[in-house]
Amino acid sequence: MEVNTSRMISLNGTNYQAWKGKMEDLLYVKEYWKPVFSTEMPEGIEEGQWKVLHRQACGFIRQWVDDNVLNHIIDETHARTLWQKLEELFARKEGTNKMFLIKQLMCLRYKEGTLIADHVNTFQGIINQLSSMGITFEDEVRALLLLGSLPDSWETFKVTVCNSAPNGVVTWNLVKTRVLNEESRKVAEASSSSHSEVLVTQSRGRSKSRGPGKGAERGRSKSKSKYADYECHHCHQKGHIKWQCDKWKKDKKKKKKQDQKQVDSDSDTEGNRVTAVEEDIMLVMHEENEGRFGSTVEERITVVSDETVNLVDGDEMIWIPDSGATIHATSRRELFTNYISGDFGVVKMGNNDRAAIIGKGDVHLETANGTRLVLKSVRHVEALRLNIISVGLLDGDDYLSSFGKGQYKLTKGNMIVARGKMVSVLYHVHAKLFSASVNALEKDDHCALWHKRLGHMSEKGMTVLVKKKLLKGVKGVHIKKCSDCLAGKQHRVAFKTLPPHKKPEKLDLIHSDVCKMSVRSLGGAKYFVTFIDDFSRKVWAFTLRTKDQVLGVFKQFQASVERETEKKIKCIRTDNGGEYIGPFDAYCKQQGIRHQFTPSKTPQLNGLAERMNRTIVERVRCLLSSAKLRKHFWGEALMTAVYLINLSPSYPLQGDVPNRVWCDKDVSYDHLKVFGCKAFVHIPQDERSKLDSKTRQCIFLGYGGDEFGYKLFDPIARKVVRSRDVVFVEDQTIEDIVKTKGQVPPQQQQDMIDSDPVPAAPAPVQVEADAEDVQDDVHGGAGEEDAPQQQQQEYDAEVDDPDQQEAPAPESPPAAPLRRSNRGRIPSSRYPSDQYVVLLSDGSEPECFADAMEDEHKKEWKKAMQEEMDSLHKNHTYELVKLPKGKKILKNKWVYRIKQEEHTSHPRYKARLVVKGFGQRKGIDYDEIFSPVVKMTSIRVILGMAASLNLEVEQMDVKTAFLHGELEEEIYMEQPEGFLVKGKEDYVCKLKKSLYGLKQAPRQWYMKFETVMGEQGYKKCSSDHCVFIQRFSGDDFIILLLYVDDILIVGKNVSRIAKLKKELSKCFAMKDLGPAKNILGMRIERDRNCNKLYLSQEKYIEKVLQKFRMENAKVVSCPLAAHFKLSRKQCPTTDEQKKEMHHVPYASAVGSLMYAMVCTRPDIAHAVSTVSRFMSNPGRPHWEAVKWILRYLRGSTNLKLCFGDGEAKLIAFSDSDMAGDVDRRKSTSGYLVTYAGGAVSWQSRLQKCVALNTTEAEFIAVTEASKELLWLKRLACELGFKQDKYVLFCDNQSAIHLSKNASFHSRSKHIEVRYHWIRDVLYSKKMQLEKVHTDDNGADMLTKVVTRKKLEVCRRLAGMAAGRQ
Repeated sequence: MEVNTSRMISLNGTNYQAWKGKMEDLLYVKEYWKPVFSTEMPEGIEEGQWKVLHRQACGFIRQWVDDNVLNHIIDETHARTLWQKLEELFARKEGTNKMFLIKQLMCLRYKEGTLIADHVNTFQGIINQLSSMGITFEDEVRALLLLGSLPDSWETFKVTVCNSAPNGVVTWNLVKTRVLNEESRKVAEASSSSHSEVLVTQSRGRSKSRGPGKGAERGRSKSKSKYADYECHHCHQKGHIKWQCDKWKKDKKKKKKQDQKQVDSDSDTEGNRVTAVEEDIMLVMHEENEGRFGSTVEERITVVSDETVNLVDGDEMIWIPDSGATIHATSRRELFTNYISGDFGVVKMGNNDRAAIIGKGDVHLETANGTRLVLKSVRHVEALRLNIISVGLLDGDDYLSSFGKGQYKLTKGNMIVARGKMVSVLYHVHAKLFSASVNALEKDDHCALWHKRLGHMSEKGMTVLVKKKLLKGVKGVHIKKCSDCLAGKQHRVAFKTLPPHKKPEKLDLIHSDVCKMSVRSLGGAKYFVTFIDDFSRKVWAFTLRTKDQVLGVFKQFQASVERETEKKIKCIRTDNGGEYIGPFDAYCKQQGIRHQFTPSKTPQLNGLAERMNRTIVERVRCLLSSAKLRKHFWGEALMTAVYLINLSPSYPLQGDVPNRVWCDKDVSYDHLKVFGCKAFVHIPQDERSKLDSKTRQCIFLGYGGDEFGYKLFDPIARKVVRSRDVVFVEDQTIEDIVKTKGQVPPQQQQDMIDSDPVPAAPAPVQVEADAEDVQDDVHGGAGEEDAPQQQQQEYDAEVDDPDQQEAPAPESPPAAPLRRSNRGRIPSSRYPSDQYVVLLSDGSEPECFADAMEDEHKKEWKKAMQEEMDSLHKNHTYELVKLPKGKKILKNKWVYRIKQEEHTSHPRYKARLVVKGFGQRKGIDYDEIFSPVVKMTSIRVILGMAASLNLEVEQMDVKTAFLHGELEEEIYMEQPEGFLVKGKEDYVCKLKKSLYGLKQAPRQWYMKFETVMGEQGYKKCSSDHCVFIQRFSGDDFIILLLYVDDILIVGKNVSRIAKLKKELSKCFAMKDLGPAKNILGMRIERDRNCNKLYLSQEKYIEKVLQKFRMENAKVVSCPLAAHFKLSRKQCPTTDEQKKEMHHVPYASAVGSLMYAMVCTRPDIAHAVSTVSRFMSNPGRPHWEAVKWILRYLRGSTNLKLCFGDGEAKLIAFSDSDMAGDVDRRKSTSGYLVTYAGGAVSWQSRLQKCVALNTTEAEFIAVTEASKELLWLKRLACELGFKQDKYVLFCDNQSAIHLSKNASFHSRSKHIEVRYHWIRDVLYSKKMQLEKVHTDDNGADMLTKVVTRKKLEVCRRLAGMAAGRQ
């Protein structure tokens, strides 16, 4: 058999898939397939013959490869090995190859003007390559991907194909066939997009002489065999339609002029106002009728040509608004609400044909946005193919019609009645016949009440529940126009949707999407994410602070639903958002969950999640509007809306309820209440006196979910309460709540018969709180006064109100003191009140450019960004260039901060352009990145020197410090958002100098600054590379400290300091802040008369207390109490305990405390060191300890480090406890070093080994303290300050003896050698080790819990005082 190999292609490395298919065919034809595809030698073939076949097959294959491929297989003699090697070279199943093909598939777009067959072939080729690598797509997904690759000009075609698919399922064969057929139609008809053939119906009564119109273009191209039963309206032959008729094409040009003249003639004689009529677009017809006085009344409407028909999709119709028509008209008798038949004249067509008006009446329509539109005196014209709306008649009924930019809008007052969109040359308005409920209502108020209880459910959904007799008191549903529904749900005209379908089992498919809200919730959330089970349509929603929390929430959701159903999630469908790629996708692969991505710009493929998010947001708007609550309550409204959606009938479930389908249990609606209504919550007996009110007025916020009771908000105490003992007043909202206790409205006194008197003395009111603290009420039987009840615990003991304490008490006659029970309160063991801590974001600083443009301070942010850009241009930071080939571009973002100036009450708005440096690659975009900053210890030492010597302390700030660093690498960045240069939008920024966010930016800035300081004659200290000094004479020197862009200058000569400032300003853009007031969050205060300097963090600590809602907590006297025995045994072990602690901001609180401890608060060092050991898995006792520290700080916010109250000498103290760590029995080392009377260095740290006795523990602590003291000695010497001796005090005599000699070998031989270093130090007399009494050891507070008296001694030795008041 001869084989034609002329069409065989040669393998060049890029055409492997096509070459492979053809080569396989040739191998089978040439009978060389056995050595290539067989794994074993066939029977009946000798080994020598088998080798020859292998060589023949290899030779044949090598004939069809290019030279660049031949080199890889030239030595292969085994055919199967050669074939596998080619597959490994060009079709390796690696992640990179798969990722490349997926990306190529997602980015594939059809280019106009090219053959669609080539595009489909390319698409199929990529699909085949992915299939060979094990990645397959469902038939429907593959079809939708192909449709998604078509350009916007094919939009009508895409929608038509989707709508015409059987049962709403689009198949690959259907789409491929339609796409290829569409190309032939496009070639034959160089025109605009067309409607699908499936929407075209045959018209009636067409005139033979009617000219062609553009409506002909709306039919989709088909082969003539598909029109076998159609008759051409031009030649009256079957087998084709008019626009395919050859005779019509020939006659078209001849008849065009004649028809145009006829139209113009008709326009002149009949007085039409049509100034220009295109033959292929429209014709004009009139209604001729004898008027009451015998005159002819002309009324005009507009119709289109033959192939335009009245498109109908189910109950939905298309109506054409016409500004030239004087009547409403339709051909459908069934649309009329009332109808009068008769002879009402005729309608004259543009081709002189006439159609009779056989009746008229009113038509009641429901537009796409749910609004009712009544058309009066609509004419019934059977020959009419379009439904016509007269704009002029609507104008007479006070409607306003707006046309423009392809959009039509019909309004009445402030309400939008209908919207339309231009299709071809006509505006289309979608509407359906309005069908009002005919059921009689017993009480309209019952229906409205249930409408509100169900979260403003639609009338259709309520009708389903009423038919099932689930809503008590409601026999029929008729919802009057609800302003809250209009405020929350009004939307644009909907797109046509596919018939609903769902998966056969639970968790077969999960839909997910993230939605961003305009404001932050009370808990600081900015987003919410939804997960929807395709089978049951049950919805789960979670609020998020940031999008990167999606993965953690999904893990929580997965664990919950899989445990509940004992099934596994099989597939999840999301969009291509950044939160769903990277770690999320990797987790799905790890768990065996198929992750489906929707193509870009095709949200319809994830339509279920998109629509559900829209439904949820609409419900939230309705709930907030009805409850009269602020937008910040959207988180509570969201949870309530989702809860109610899961109780609402679902159309895809044929009216069933998601909760019932999910749980397979009947649902109840008896517990539902109106969101935001007023409620009276019972107060437990132990929380009130006998004459106090038994209730508090709250607002209903939602249902408990996994927790018992209702969730309510107390607007007086600004707390969230949970209780089951509640009486609801569902017709009142927050506006009806009495704001001040002590006032009771008269109507309330009448309505509430059992109301107890309100106490005369008003309770403290927290007016400035931004959000609620949370407490839980779980009581026994309501009204059972003496029954034992579970107690509720307030957030943190008593609330102190300074204003109330200072106010004079009103005069009143002396009264006997009220006897109170001495019985202590028993906190709830099940529902502790501090279980929920809400962290609020003030929302004053935008997170991105879009937020800044929507902020109320938009002008200030624009000005700040412009200043930043001016600084960049002035510094020549970058230049605009074309991106070189092969170079990577970095992204950037704007960072916004509000800073409070020292000498003004007006804030300063600052914007910083930051590069997203995480995209940099080491060795390409950067090498070394380390950059030093001045140590806190160095700052305190030099401030102590300034206090004792009465030196000047000046402060400067470097504007855009990182911009001064010179870059050594070639880096490109996109143009800043909001500052694209016109005409150069495709240019990028080539960085010449550093920017914030670059990994090497800090290092480059430091190197630049070090060079400048060296040029000025300053020398950096070897002990701290960010301390520079220049000594001019004995006591004339200048010391400069650098912390990134903050500079402190210390010296005695003011003129020399001014000169240094001037020189620095020449090199950098500087801001002179004058005498230092704040540095790194520490406030500097000076008393020059007493040579004292104070360091404090009072404002910072107050902010921390406010952040964690502890600003009104009860004060304690010590950082950590003796009853705290913290250990790892107290860490959560169960999932419930971990979930409970997940919402506690433990790490954030410890981090905030740690910064205060590092800067100015050595008194909390031991406490912070203790609680920080449980950061990975904190428990409830650990959180109680953190709150204890915060309570201690509340009572000691004014404590400050004081320098200048002692000698300018370094004095050190060392101490250790014994096995203070309960878990590992390790000891804690602590040291305290003071200078000029104030603490400059301190540490409280767990030792690295277990000490066997007190001497060993103290010996290790002495060694650690010695290292710090010697470093401080070296720093002071470099600065030119020396002292006679450097003493370290220890309160353990045995440790002192062990440090000075090695006589205790038998007891110390196990101690690590590194700790014996202290002996060499003491022998060389670099320092001295002396005994101090325990009562005078300032380091005691760093290693153990001490008494209040001892704490005061330690604070005094550390130089901590209340400062100046």
